[in-house]
Amino acid sequence: MKHISSYLSQSGLKRHVSNDWLVSLWQRTAPTALQQICRPKQYHENCLTLQVDSSIWLSRVRQQQKSLIRHLRRSREFSGLGKIKLEVSPRQMTIRHKRSNHHHRKLSGSNKKLLLDSAAHLSDPELRRSLERLAKTASRS
Repeated sequence: MKHISSYLSQSGLKRHVSNDWLVSLWQRTAPTALQQICRPKQYHENCLTLQVDSSIWLSRVRQQQKSLIRHLRRSREFSGLGKIKLEVSPRQMTIRHKRSNHHHRKLSGSNKKLLLDSAAHLSDPELRRSLERLAKTASRS
């Protein structure tokens, strides 16, 4: 007969439960300033893995690593903490632009003519060619 932990491991629930536990523990024990820039990833064999948003924060947390370990050891759950491993993992952007909502509008014939007329009166040859290319591209769409 299998132990319940083996079922939890197979289904992925064990990792989810342990991660929720770790996040909750981190929020109770970590200094408030660090809670905003660090996220706990894993606590295994007395090694706490933290994710930070950038290499700048990684460097700053690394400088204070010994005092952070001393601070966390005050709690019963982190009493055996011996090492902190740091990883850079930027937070995902919460706002994502969907390309399906992005529509290209066709340039009207009068706008194409305006671009070509403007290009004809320019003394800068590169800018003139750019406007002509834009007018040509607009007529294809």
